[in-house]
Amino acid sequence: MLENTPVLSVSDINTYVKAILTGDERLKFIRIKGEISNFKAYPSGHFYFSLKDAESVISAVMFANYAKRIAFFPKNGDEVIVLASVDAYVPRGSYNLNVYEMDEVGLGSQLVELEKLKRKLQEEGLFDESRKRPINIYPKAIGVITAPNGAAVRDIVTNIKRRYPIADIYVFPSLVQGEQAPAELLKAFKKSQEYDLDTLIIGRGGGASEDLSAFNDEKLVRAVATSKMPIIAAVGHEIDTTLIDYIADKRASTPTGAAELATVDRREIEKEFAYSILTMEQALTNLLNDKHEEIEELKSDLINSLSDKLSSQKMELDYLSKQLESLNPKAVLARGYSISIDENGKAIKSIKDVSKDKTIKTLLADGEITVKVIEIKGEK
Repeated sequence: MLENTPVLSVSDINTYVKAILTGDERLKFIRIKGEISNFKAYPSGHFYFSLKDAESVISAVMFANYAKRIAFFPKNGDEVIVLASVDAYVPRGSYNLNVYEMDEVGLGSQLVELEKLKRKLQEEGLFDESRKRPINIYPKAIGVITAPNGAAVRDIVTNIKRRYPIADIYVFPSLVQGEQAPAELLKAFKKSQEYDLDTLIIGRGGGASEDLSAFNDEKLVRAVATSKMPIIAAVGHEIDTTLIDYIADKRASTPTGAAELATVDRREIEKEFAYSILTMEQALTNLLNDKHEEIEELKSDLINSLSDKLSSQKMELDYLSKQLESLNPKAVLARGYSISIDENGKAIKSIKDVSKDKTIKTLLADGEITVKVIEIKGEK
């Protein structure tokens, strides 16, 4: 059976669908009411945007020749009624609205409700700067709530590991868009509160405003406001803002930016260590140089003090030596005197110490003589 079925190309299918859509009179010049989102005005004058209601979204384009005729400049959140025809873009197999006219109805109902909620939370003080807590950039553990297989989780984890690899990373997976996303995000948040985390990152990559709507859920926002640990929001791109961004302690424009806010770069730590080591080396070198100079001064003072002391001692020794020398019997003998001693070597101090015919010795400067006492005379 399949063998008899003609083989069509993708282009054949897309072209056929376009023909059906553009050929249906019911889809030509119809009036549609919706809220503008993802609006972009190009230098060419063309407007590209989406129209949405509470349940659906459709892409739309308003070419420059029609866009220049409208009486206001569209923006996200505007509720409008457009005159358009349904068309298809064959290369992508997508369909869209070709818009010819646009009338402003008022601010979109979804945006109005969001603004009401924003004001209510603000009046309750949940956005106050006084509630913002500092981020510990030297964390032991970081939690991440995001889609488990998206680019956001890869960017966050990769950059945390690159910047601060010693931190533990806990990923709490959740849907980040769709009807079930708010409930899953809330569940993931409650789970994260069971862990001892220094910081919790909540985020996702960019997307249309309706894709980010889960992060405006009141229950989720109020729960996040009670977080035990500081929150870093990284929802969408820099131009996107959700209520989670207002509640968070810090807001990052990208998932990579969240990783940078959550950690210090190890290269900065290494640089600080290198600078500290260099500073300590210089301080030690200066201290050693100062101590060396101090030791040299003490050494010089000690040498001078010892030299003075030795000189003084030498002078005193010389004086005592001369005094001692003057008392030396030999010095007396050298001056022409002599000393007589008996046979026991005892100096003869009186004529009473000798007797006639006794032999004694007389000491002179250059020797001694032995004499015999012939006569003894005392003083008259």
